Amino acid sequence: MALPFSTRRLLAVGAVIAFPFVSGCTATNGALADAGKASVATTAPQPDESDTDAATVASSLVAEQDAQISREAVKPDAFAGSRPAPAALTALEAGAPSGPVAARSPELDALISRYARHYEVPERLVRRVVKRESNFDPAARNRVYWGLMQIRHDTAQTMGYRGSASGLLDAETNLKYAVKYLRGAYITAGGNEDQAVRFYARGYYYDAKRKGLLKETGLRN
Repeated sequence: MALPFSTRRLLAVGAVIAFPFVSGCTATNGALADAGKASVATTAPQPDESDTDAATVASSLVAEQDAQISREAVKPDAFAGSRPAPAALTALEAGAPSGPVAARSPELDALISRYARHYEVPERLVRRVVKRESNFDPAARNRVYWGLMQIRHDTAQTMGYRGSASGLLDAETNLKYAVKYLRGAYITAGGNEDQAVRFYARGYYYDAKRKGLLKETGLRN
């Protein structure tokens, strides 16, 4: 059924009035949606303060450990000290007459103390090696090993000895060169007395070379 003209006119006018309102609502709703999306997009998750603090502490600890390693790396000769002055000539080297020193005598004790002090090696370490090698017997000999500390002739020559192999049976001469060699073992071992005893027994040239201690130990002039 056809609507009367007046009714159709009222509907048309209402549509014209309502259209801007509907359009405005739609635009407003779209703007709000876009704003919400923008808010979500721009609100990035912030790091937890505790995580930041933990990372800072961890980084600080790593830096401290690296610094400690660097400090230790530059001290391979921490027990080296300054090289002692050459020991004086022994009576044997000077050509002065001297009798044999008895095993475990006060005279032998005094010589051990003297050369331990001169070469800055713990006296207990010198006594330990003397006991191990000869049981305090200056006349001990085992094939190519001579005297109180059972030093080889060629090893003594490396330490500066210029006499015969048999001269190493003199207690003082033996101590003068063998304790010097023990000093090198002690330095190469970093002050570890057990390791120094092992180095003395088997040699330590390559260990000293690896640590840059050939001159300090007397193995190279």
